[in-house]
Amino acid sequence: MTSGGRAVSPAAAWTLVLLFLANVLNVGDRTLLGVVTEPVRHDLTLSDTQMSLANGLLFVLFNLVGGLVIARLIDRGNRTRILALGIAGWSISTAATGLAHDFATLSLARIGVGIGEATAFPAAMSLIPDLFRQQVRGTAVAVFQVSTFVGIVGGTVLAGVLAAALGWRSMFFICGATGMFVAAVLALTVGEPERETPADRNEATGTWVADLLAGLRRVCGMPGFVPLAVAFGVAGMVTAVLNAWGPAFLQRLHGVPLDRVGIVIGPAVGIGGMAGTMLSGPIADRLVRGRASVSAMLRLPLFALPLSAPFVAGFVFAPSLTLAMLCAAVMNVLISVAFVPCVNYAITLAHPGDRGLTSTVMLVSYGLIGGALGPFIVGGLSDIMTPRLGAEGLRFAISAMIVTPLVAAAFLLAAIRCERF
Repeated sequence: MTSGGRAVSPAAAWTLVLLFLANVLNVGDRTLLGVVTEPVRHDLTLSDTQMSLANGLLFVLFNLVGGLVIARLIDRGNRTRILALGIAGWSISTAATGLAHDFATLSLARIGVGIGEATAFPAAMSLIPDLFRQQVRGTAVAVFQVSTFVGIVGGTVLAGVLAAALGWRSMFFICGATGMFVAAVLALTVGEPERETPADRNEATGTWVADLLAGLRRVCGMPGFVPLAVAFGVAGMVTAVLNAWGPAFLQRLHGVPLDRVGIVIGPAVGIGGMAGTMLSGPIADRLVRGRASVSAMLRLPLFALPLSAPFVAGFVFAPSLTLAMLCAAVMNVLISVAFVPCVNYAITLAHPGDRGLTSTVMLVSYGLIGGALGPFIVGGLSDIMTPRLGAEGLRFAISAMIVTPLVAAAFLLAAIRCERF
């Protein structure tokens, strides 16, 4: 990787390695409880509703809301120290999950994981622009984003193996200890890079609440940012629906046994997502260099997202399992292409003092629109149609997502038209 004809510094490369590892743990640790839901529920005598609250609503709520406050601290303070504390915090909470004995203690541990993990994304999105020039920044963001898929696959596999061999409590202890080690390495080997400090740098305004609100007004007031954030969230709806309803879809419509669902859907999600993410960074960088326009990077998702819609339809209506999974793989490649350019454009558009907050607002949009609204719509439509259509009700419910890549592309086009670079 080069920048302006010079190799990226070893310090920048090492920092990116540790950011990659931190996000692998970030994503991996949040998947652990889902893998061992049944033994945890049985041992703690919890209901399905209690498990869904602890692993869903409470985690997401504190992760997203806490993330806005933490992002402001990242924009104002020492980012590497805050990230190291965040890794240590969520790792301690991960280990504490192994000590849970009822719903309250399990929920507290998951809340701790959610708050700690709110440091990873904004810290990385604030650090990377100060470590990598615009010409290679997309590639650096892509490398970081690939860690998401490594964390999903690695966390799922590791949790299953360790829990089966040592028990679910020991699995949480081991994963928590691993995070503490990475936090120590980060704190001891990575210094705080110099921030970009243009003359109009935004300074803190009054209380932290006033400063946060002022920052949100600046971020949401950036030309094209609101349609960009909406596009980012809408683009994530298909991926979130595939994760939430894909296994049930394969079981109901294609007769895939429960013990084979992960083997069938894993390659399409993991390999497809990693391929699209890694391709998008260098291609977006080349578009920016070739056209001398920052918004040129958005032309890539503007092309890829509409192209993914037929493959979404193919996954939903394919008559065979093989064809459905091939469509899912191509669909994941094309949709994953959208994520890196959108995030890279947002942090480039943002003031250096607002990058942590900017990336967190993008993440909130992705979580609320993609992660929450998409699966909710499919679930609601399925409940309405299944009594009349049987298993086909889920098929037609998921088909409502076919239009979402086109909607996301429309919002992207609106963002491009607002460019003022």
